[in-house]
Amino acid sequence: MAVFGLIFYNTKDIFLGAPLSVVTVKDGATVVDSFLPISGTARHAFGVEINGRKVAIDKAGAFSDGVVLSPGYNIVEITQQDRFGKEKHKVFHLVAQPTSAVATTMNINYQ
Repeated sequence: MAVFGLIFYNTKDIFLGAPLSVVTVKDGATVVDSFLPISGTARHAFGVEINGRKVAIDKAGAFSDGVVLSPGYNIVEITQQDRFGKEKHKVFHLVAQPTSAVATTMNINYQ
């Protein structure tokens, strides 16, 4: 019985797909910054994409990148491909309400 458990543990990524862990804000959150940093781990991954753009991963499977959010409703999709051809997707629905970044000047009368 222990042999079967060991075999399953060593081959579970073939059947279940490689694990994908993402660190960012919660799904459905409202953010006040227009830049959203995203990091996570994708063990045994062949590639990771954020909104269709490839992201570099290290040997441990760690990745770190970010996206620029438009004011209002945004969808951020993270896709992982493993070496067996399986894909995992995580989708985050966010609302960006950036603070005003418009510079204003006072009315000063210059001679």
